[in-house]
Amino acid sequence: MNLVTEKINKTGALIVAAGMSSRMNDFKPLMKIGRYSMIENAVINYKNSGIDEIIIVTGFRENDIKEKLTGYDVKFVHNKDYSKTQMFDSVCIGLKEFADNADMIFITPADCPFVQTYTLKKMMEEMNNNELYYIRPYYLGRSGHPLLVSNKCAEIILEHDGSMGLKGAVNKISENYKDMSFVDPGILLDADNPSEFQKLLSHKENIKYPSMDICRQIYDNFNISKEIKLHSEKVTEVALSIYDMMYKRGIILNKDLIVAASMLHDIAKGEKKHDIVAAQWIREMGYKEVSDIIEEHMHLRDYNDEITEKEVVYLADKLVAGDRLVTIEQRFTAKEELYANDPDVLKIIKGRKELAMKCYSMIYKQEENNICATETSLEEK
Repeated sequence: MNLVTEKINKTGALIVAAGMSSRMNDFKPLMKIGRYSMIENAVINYKNSGIDEIIIVTGFRENDIKEKLTGYDVKFVHNKDYSKTQMFDSVCIGLKEFADNADMIFITPADCPFVQTYTLKKMMEEMNNNELYYIRPYYLGRSGHPLLVSNKCAEIILEHDGSMGLKGAVNKISENYKDMSFVDPGILLDADNPSEFQKLLSHKENIKYPSMDICRQIYDNFNISKEIKLHSEKVTEVALSIYDMMYKRGIILNKDLIVAASMLHDIAKGEKKHDIVAAQWIREMGYKEVSDIIEEHMHLRDYNDEITEKEVVYLADKLVAGDRLVTIEQRFTAKEELYANDPDVLKIIKGRKELAMKCYSMIYKQEENNICATETSLEEK
């Protein structure tokens, strides 16, 4: 089979919402998850990922779906035989609408609304750079949604006799495809029944901060070196000790946010402007607050003598070199010596050192004062 050789540059998303949701005892596309219905969440997800055109295949309750998606700039196509056809038939109806208007097309059911932007962009990038028929995303060794197909693969799907549905069509292709692994639970989350819908709700509620387990999965997925892992784990240890100090003073910070940012701050180490690159990756994975801290872990933009999660992670990173505890002075001495003959760079380094010392003083000097005050009080007694 010969693949198309033109550079892929336009992407579509085909969202199938034609079924009757018989196993759910409710109509899945319009069930609410947070502020939006399930199908709205799916559309927003693809819009945020820069998809050029979105086609919705409707069937049951067509008008309700159209009304809900008013203003979203999507195209609708109707499967009039939805009650007696399979999902594969709706997929074919949608693919015919794309014709030659897209070089690659995501295919997904409406009840898979939380695939990460990072996942979608990396799949598009891989398809754009290689002559592939399709890409399947995997999480923890299991394939899920969405499937990304080239326009040539779409032609093969349309020629398929329907046996084993979409899976049967792509299984005919034995070469020039790719399975990509991501740390993205959303790949496996859909809602065929009430129990699975509860998992979607739980995922939405807990999506803000990756757990330590997810962070370690990210290490493995990004092939993070042993040195970076050890450094990040030491930074996390120091950050947690600062968190404990703040807690004892009555300053309540977000422990989960501190841990996630500490664990992930250096995942792009080796890249130019690794702080910015890592922040973008983590933001596209859906962890915005974690991303905001990572973006400033090298230098605080808006320092105002207030202790927040950002200052905790920033200072913890400055107190660790490799996987060893160091002083602020030790942390900056080598760079000062390296750039001793470059006044402009040296000025920047000294400014960062001064900021780190201020942050250290704000956190640790107050702790030392508290200890001294306690000891004085005990002596007086």
